[in-house]
Amino acid sequence: MEKIAYFDCPTGIAGNMCLGAILSAGMPLDELLTPLKSLGLSHEYEFTVEQVRRQEQMATAVTIKLASNVVHNHRHLPDIETIIRQANLPEQVVEWSLAIFQELAAAEAAVHGIPANQVHFHEVGATYALIDIVGTCLGLHWLGIDRLVCSRYQ
Repeated sequence: MEKIAYFDCPTGIAGNMCLGAILSAGMPLDELLTPLKSLGLSHEYEFTVEQVRRQEQMATAVTIKLASNVVHNHRHLPDIETIIRQANLPEQVVEWSLAIFQELAAAEAAVHGIPANQVHFHEVGATYALIDIVGTCLGLHWLGIDRLVCSRYQ
């Protein structure tokens, strides 16, 4: 039987919000942070988790803050693919993470009229985006999710 996760996010969702939802769904923090270390980026960021109240509901807030000595890293798709492939991650996580970055590269390439492998990622290529995307894929894999469905953005 297929296991489906549904994200109800009519106003959008950010990567750190996905990570907070995944941790709230039961993924232990160590099961997320340990594989993320294999990306080789731990010296570039600080990962914090806290329980907060938002609109009278409890939530898990994740913050990814760049280290003070790190400037936003601008990476091209091949750089991102290398980081992900060289990490010690489950194959499904690698596949999903690469697919997400490839879709982002294709969209940027179409806008700028260049090949996808020449796209110069700005914010998306930064350390925190790698942590958001790979971390979300790790969480979905840990939870055993086969398919993700999201509500429409309104």
